[in-house]
Amino acid sequence: MYSDKYSLCFQPDEVLIEQVKTLKLQLGEAIGWYNSKNSLAHLTIAEFQASEADIQRMQQQIQRCCTSFTPVETYLTEFGTYPNGTFFLAVDAIAKPQLREYAQKLFQTLQLKKAYKCTDPHLSIGRKLDPYKIQQAYALFEQPDLHFTCNQIVLRRLNTQRRQFDILSTYPFLSQPLIEDTQLTLF
Repeated sequence: MYSDKYSLCFQPDEVLIEQVKTLKLQLGEAIGWYNSKNSLAHLTIAEFQASEADIQRMQQQIQRCCTSFTPVETYLTEFGTYPNGTFFLAVDAIAKPQLREYAQKLFQTLQLKKAYKCTDPHLSIGRKLDPYKIQQAYALFEQPDLHFTCNQIVLRRLNTQRRQFDILSTYPFLSQPLIEDTQLTLF
């Protein structure tokens, strides 16, 4: 069965996308090319392989989940790193548990097999950076003060020619109760 690589992400607004693009360009000027330099700002929920039939099924499930999600005010006020060389903008302590809860709901609903699942919401600036380049990144930037309303999830497919993900579908958070929840309260 043929499958493509997909990514499910929290997608910030255009203002934050441009702010992050500026940070990535500044880092590129300081350290040269690096992984994630050209990727659009996003907070990865999961990456996985799926067939076209799987995606058709998943799209309805994602839509159903997002219908019940409420927008989350999200602040990115510090940088962080992971041992794998990822330099990122950290999600604030108030928004992080809510975004984790949404990701868990999606994991349970979609039942993704053999997927990379992100359990710590963050916005990557660069990946696979060596310790010296991470040190340069910290020296380059002042403490960030960025903010966006997290109000949508996007489904993306890897474009093998560009080696970047293309957005296939956008799912807005609609703050509506789940139908099952309503039905259960009637009985």
